[in-house]
Amino acid sequence: MTVLALCAALLAGCTGKPASVPFPELTEAEEGAEVRIGQGVVRTSLDGTGYQPPQPHVYKTDRVTGPIPTNDWWSSLAWGPFSGAMYPHPLVIRVGPDGLNVAYPPVRTSSGGFHALYKHSERDLTVGGRGHDVDDGLLNGFGDWHVDMLLPNKEGTAAIRATSAHGSPYLYFTFEGTDPFVTLNGEATFEETGHAHEAVFTVNGHAYALFAPAGTSWIRDAGGLTVELPEDARYVSLALLPDTRPETVETFRRYAYSFITDTIVSWRYDEETSRVETTYRFVTKPMEGKEKGTLTALYPHQWKHVTVQADDFLPYGYESPRGVMKVLAGESFRTVMTYPGILPFLPAAGADEARLREYLADERVQVLPSPEAEGTYWYGKNYNRLAQLIPIARQLGESETEEQLRQTIREDMERALTGADPARIAYYDRIWGTLNLYPTQFGADLVLNDHHFHYGYWVLAAAMLAYEDAEWARSDRMGGMIELLIRDYANWERGEDQPFPFLRTFDPYAGHSWASGNATDINSYSPGNNQESSSEALMAAAALILWGDATGNRAIRDTGIYLYTTEVEAVKNYWLDTENEHFPEAYEQDYAPIVVSAGGEFRTWWTTNPEEIYGINVLPVTGASLYWGHDPDYARKFYDDMAALNGGPPQEWRDILGMLRALYDPSGALADFEASPPVPEYGESRTHTYHWIANLNALGRVDPSIVADTPLFAVFRRDDRVTYAAYNGGDKPITVTFKRAADGAKVHTMKVPAKEMAAETVSGG
Repeated sequence: MTVLALCAALLAGCTGKPASVPFPELTEAEEGAEVRIGQGVVRTSLDGTGYQPPQPHVYKTDRVTGPIPTNDWWSSLAWGPFSGAMYPHPLVIRVGPDGLNVAYPPVRTSSGGFHALYKHSERDLTVGGRGHDVDDGLLNGFGDWHVDMLLPNKEGTAAIRATSAHGSPYLYFTFEGTDPFVTLNGEATFEETGHAHEAVFTVNGHAYALFAPAGTSWIRDAGGLTVELPEDARYVSLALLPDTRPETVETFRRYAYSFITDTIVSWRYDEETSRVETTYRFVTKPMEGKEKGTLTALYPHQWKHVTVQADDFLPYGYESPRGVMKVLAGESFRTVMTYPGILPFLPAAGADEARLREYLADERVQVLPSPEAEGTYWYGKNYNRLAQLIPIARQLGESETEEQLRQTIREDMERALTGADPARIAYYDRIWGTLNLYPTQFGADLVLNDHHFHYGYWVLAAAMLAYEDAEWARSDRMGGMIELLIRDYANWERGEDQPFPFLRTFDPYAGHSWASGNATDINSYSPGNNQESSSEALMAAAALILWGDATGNRAIRDTGIYLYTTEVEAVKNYWLDTENEHFPEAYEQDYAPIVVSAGGEFRTWWTTNPEEIYGINVLPVTGASLYWGHDPDYARKFYDDMAALNGGPPQEWRDILGMLRALYDPSGALADFEASPPVPEYGESRTHTYHWIANLNALGRVDPSIVADTPLFAVFRRDDRVTYAAYNGGDKPITVTFKRAADGAKVHTMKVPAKEMAAETVSGG
């Protein structure tokens, strides 16, 4: 048995518990086949098309089988011979020819943002092997928020295995065929602990501890530490310490030999209380002793909602680009968040019907040419534009227009998903486990960027069709293809036999999605992963809620609710910092348009126009955008900051930003619209913009303090009037109970007919 095979055999881990395998047509198809999914067609080869698939090589060991996760904090490991900078936080790591480089960079602020960037010259240390030249950094296993790395030497005679987990202050190493060598990138000060097999030291002002088996000896020289391990115990853990006090070292020593082998997230949506309970569980292997727990550092969106008491946190904290991370000990922890509800559309409450009819009659009920080359993103924005008009046409009794809208979406979507148009194809790449739609843009094909942005629009529009056309949404018609799109970006099931990875674009520990598929360095710039449009990510989560509700698939619906609820919290903390407590004091903005692993940046990928810098985290405006109304004072400041930077009110994206304004100042937004109706943004329409603003002017502001025992709801308050709204996508009437989120006290009950939006207004609420 080779050393690499021995490493794989000895250090087996788990990537999740397999579930029933969907779509065996894909997983068992022969290379080059055309696979039928209901009425859809998926190709398994791009031969003869002129389109390009993702790169065919994954930098992994044979231990990793099945679909490959992408869009993760560690994704660069799988895309290149050595990783880019990876940000599990609080540590920052990077695989290089010399081993695993480790740093704890400070958060620095500049005019363009704030970062705790990895810089190789400023790293604290490197864990490698004596005389061990790393050939490749290879993906060797993964869980829901941890990764296993294998670092073989060029001769294939020795290997280092390393494990890192989001939130973990530990790194875990095992060595085959080599002794560890730790390079210290700076003058180190060592502490005496009374344990000969430990090394506690400070380098570059950062405290670390190396915990090795009994019988280990250390050789210090000017370059670092050679670690001579016992032949039968070839492991070391490295811990980033808050300080070197004996009691701190003792705490970290207790968990140092409990190696993480799996990380598993699970969630549960309680419809009665509108709460989402998320459990984060660690599976560990005691390398010595019997400890099964570990230490983990929680991000703010976690520690604000964790179910433990404040004094259960250990007296330690780590600085990070997300703010202070607080430390817990144990085998798991649990958070409980309130699901705030969404609506598929706003109830008709105050918009002038004659004006709506006039606007609707002028809409172009067709798929418009894109502002750039054709691609899945632009098609999706078109579908959303048309889909948002469907309920408005229905509210107006414009049944002919309503059917034209549905038919336009159906026909165009089917051209792309059934093979009817040879230029628009669906391709399944079995190497990465992904569905690519062509033509596409923004690296969605080659490096799997933005799949949730692109496909979320398609799923959202398909859900609006499914509510009134259950036949079309059946799995043996087009529903199977829509589920493929969902599984591609948000597969809720694990297992190496699955056609897609688990929750591709969503990072369960970070609490939000990532847009970059490969997360690689950009020249000498090492930000890790990134996401710009958090609002489009939330749209993609809402699309799951609506599709699952429309088709009766509670697994999809509840996955969407988990994603939406969690990401709303992350957006409020890391994009918006609505409570003004996580951005660095020196950062002059109150908003980070792009969140990167290393921090936040005040820019977009394509323009310096302030309207778009602000608007990109607002669009698309749908019934899932009501979270922007939870803090009207922040929304007002956000708009005002945009106007100040813009030198006045918006001109280009007046509709998008006017719809935002309607969530805190609906009368002002309506007056501005009526003075000069804006030219619609590509994915918007004048009809929908007016419908949104005028109805909010009648309804008032969103009241997030009240929830309901159904997933599609919202509550609005204007003066002393409260309006309770709920949508019933089912085939039978339901009774909806509204409750105070804080204590569960009932405040209102109403009946909602099948396939209808109901809204009841009461005074004195």
